[in-house]
Amino acid sequence: MSMLWLVIQREFVSNVLTSRFLIGLIVCLLSTAVAVFVQVDNYEKRLAGYNAAVQEAEAEAQKWELYYYIRPKAHRKPNPLGIFNVGAENFGANTVTIELAKPVFELTFPIGGEPAQKRGSDNPFLAMFLTIDVVFVFKIVLSALAILFAFNTISGEKEDGTLKLVLSNAIPRDMIVLGKYLGGMLSLFPIVLISLIVALVIALSSRVTDFDGNHISHIVLIFAVSLLYVSTWYLLGLLLSIWTKTPATTLILSMVIWVMLTIVHSNMATFVVEQFPPYQSKPEAAYVQSAADVWDQFRKERDIYIKQRGYENLRDSIAWEPETRSERTNRFISFFDIGFGFYLIEGYIVRDIDKADTSIFQEILGYQEPLRIAYADKAEEILNRPAKERERNAKFADALSRISFADVYHFAVGKIAGTDRQSYNNFIQDSRAYKRKIVEYLKDKEGFPMTRVRLI
Repeated sequence: MSMLWLVIQREFVSNVLTSRFLIGLIVCLLSTAVAVFVQVDNYEKRLAGYNAAVQEAEAEAQKWELYYYIRPKAHRKPNPLGIFNVGAENFGANTVTIELAKPVFELTFPIGGEPAQKRGSDNPFLAMFLTIDVVFVFKIVLSALAILFAFNTISGEKEDGTLKLVLSNAIPRDMIVLGKYLGGMLSLFPIVLISLIVALVIALSSRVTDFDGNHISHIVLIFAVSLLYVSTWYLLGLLLSIWTKTPATTLILSMVIWVMLTIVHSNMATFVVEQFPPYQSKPEAAYVQSAADVWDQFRKERDIYIKQRGYENLRDSIAWEPETRSERTNRFISFFDIGFGFYLIEGYIVRDIDKADTSIFQEILGYQEPLRIAYADKAEEILNRPAKERERNAKFADALSRISFADVYHFAVGKIAGTDRQSYNNFIQDSRAYKRKIVEYLKDKEGFPMTRVRLI
């Protein structure tokens, strides 16, 4: 054990006293600090936008005097751990407007009236800059630093002739390798720790960041996974150093593998899947047309019911007092919004309600509006198919990317921080669940007949 400790000490001292340790520490600290400053500023802006949107929605809700006005919104709250790993925090919508007859869906091209909306800038260059975070710095800088620490651990001593001198002592070879691994990791440990502490201090200096115990535990997990990631790269460099004869060969092989796994592979996997998606789907316009066909079916079924009740249209179902029948056209106003075929919203304004009997009218609406919601669910199922296909292709690309442990590290931290793509999908699913709760609420209140009518 004393021999192992001597090997560890020797490796640790030889690493710490080199210029690459100091340069690596400075580069890592500066890169981490810049990344955190950028992400803290981004988080503050997103949180301010979220708070403003919530206050605006609450103010609108105070004005809901009738069921007719109910249009709540689901807001996506920024995750403070996005400061360390932004992940999908800047991806997709952050506000979903809930309307009973509107499907909740997302398309890749902008369309008016789409319920899922995004606050803030859509500048692609800014979005690219905002992808740089602590995990990105660790993924690139620390992995390269681990390679630079490990490439000459064995091959360097072979070239210098000191390895034979070490092996002339009564020390097993596996103990030498273990000691060099532990010594190298011991010299990398303070760089990872100090960088993460600096990131945490900068994040806590913001007035709006509020980390609780759960967040701190997740940050500790991120630190542990980061050490494991750095350890993997160091082991790879150590293995290549054992296998090759000269440190120059080790360094060249290590850097080629580093470039392939950290930069080329994940981008290539994403590009190939985007160009040749394994799960093909129809053009999104075709799905919009299919949704429009659903609303045509709704109209037919609704009109059949109205005629079965003995009326040509909804207006005829209102019984007016004799002296106002000649003016009923002006007293009943209907309007509609077809929403590019993906939804059909209809509304009615009835004036001088005290001179009319609307019991049959409201009874028909009591049938029509639940039917409309059922058809909205059918349209939603159709309109969500492109997103499901995109998600399947994205998961396939992720599976290809996981060949690289650099991307495994990225996905693992995203899962720990709650900033992965699944967290965004959960937000959209929660918005749909919120819509179902509102539907159940209106069912209990028997408010469906009044969701599309203003009585004046």
